[in-house]
Amino acid sequence: MAVICVFILILGFGVYYARLTQTDKEGNGGAEDPAPVVSEQETRGFPEDLESGIVLEETRITVPEPEGTLGWTFGARAIEYDTDKNKAILREVEGVRFVEDKPQLEIHAGALKIDFTTGMMDFEGNVRVRSDKGPGFSAAVASWDPGTKRFKASGSVLYEDGLSKISGDELEVDVELEITHIKGNVRFRSPLF
Repeated sequence: MAVICVFILILGFGVYYARLTQTDKEGNGGAEDPAPVVSEQETRGFPEDLESGIVLEETRITVPEPEGTLGWTFGARAIEYDTDKNKAILREVEGVRFVEDKPQLEIHAGALKIDFTTGMMDFEGNVRVRSDKGPGFSAAVASWDPGTKRFKASGSVLYEDGLSKISGDELEVDVELEITHIKGNVRFRSPLF
């Protein structure tokens, strides 16, 4: 975990330096474009704020599996890391899940909270997950449990596999997105029926 923290810190300083030198090279004479007004609601996907840590903007993070192999890689507009709690919050997330060093899943979400101690990941904000084999799902929120290697999702769940679509309130699915359990107001649509 210390290596990840140091990597994030170094990456953040690199991005800061690159932006600083790029601004100097553009030679805008100190005139800056006014910063866009962003509400607190837009910048905070999860209700809790980090108490101590660092914030990196427009960066990537890699989360290895417990045995040390490549697990996840995420790109985000911003990464906030709480050094005391060993947790991070990522904003505007695009990620890839690897199995045996090959990309298996793509995921997009408004925000992601990672607990590095447990490996749990909580996604929210128009979560979309797609397998390299075709199946995928979308939901309002989803969580990844590294122990069971399963997703749990809720809120306007839609699972798609080829031409078939199943919607419901809650979903639980394996890492291959093939074995799925959907509950609550379940609807099935297929052109075959």
